[in-house]
Amino acid sequence: SILFHSSSGSSLVAPLHSSVKSDAERLLAKARALRESVKESEDELHSTLINKKATKDAATDKIISCLFPTAEDDGICALCDRLRKKRLASDTLVQVVERLHEREVAAKGLEHVESSVHHNEVTFNVVAEPNEAEMEKIQGLVNRLIEAAEVLDKEFIEKKSECGETITHADMMHWGGGDIAGIIKDKANELGREHDEQFQKRLESFYDAAKRKHSREEVPDRDSWRDGDTW
Repeated sequence: SILFHSSSGSSLVAPLHSSVKSDAERLLAKARALRESVKESEDELHSTLINKKATKDAATDKIISCLFPTAEDDGICALCDRLRKKRLASDTLVQVVERLHEREVAAKGLEHVESSVHHNEVTFNVVAEPNEAEMEKIQGLVNRLIEAAEVLDKEFIEKKSECGETITHADMMHWGGGDIAGIIKDKANELGREHDEQFQKRLESFYDAAKRKHSREEVPDRDSWRDGDTW
């Protein structure tokens, strides 16, 4: 304690320690409140993004169900008819390919991350559980879509040629300039490469961990290094 003397000569004990302590407690309380506020904001943002993705996925799944109403392949002509009626833009078909890839990864039981929201708490879980029924439903759909797109691309180019029309900016934006098949094929290949690269990285990480474990098990003690033993 620090002593202060009054004009009457008596000593006063300044409550410096308690003042500093109360200031520190207030700062800690503010810091806790700030952390909680940041966490709430992050959870709210994640929740919003997750809900938006869920809404988008549901809409895309509805399109997929319209394009492929049955589990059986009813032929390219039937699929082309449905595509003509839907008049889907190239970016929508890219979304369909992306969604089919996501569903295929999940159906195969390949490791992936799924998010969920419970009582405003956002959680992310690594999932690897196969779904044979889903796999049977979606396997090969991307290839069928590409084949149908090739037919429609040919029709589009032929019609433009017969009418003596040039490909406009609107044609490029909506119809991919007559190369929708190429666009969605490139997207499918890109998604496949990304997944293969991720798998390779996980495999390399596993091998590195196994090597480190092997190294520790093969070296019994420090003396073996001094004796020049090899492993």
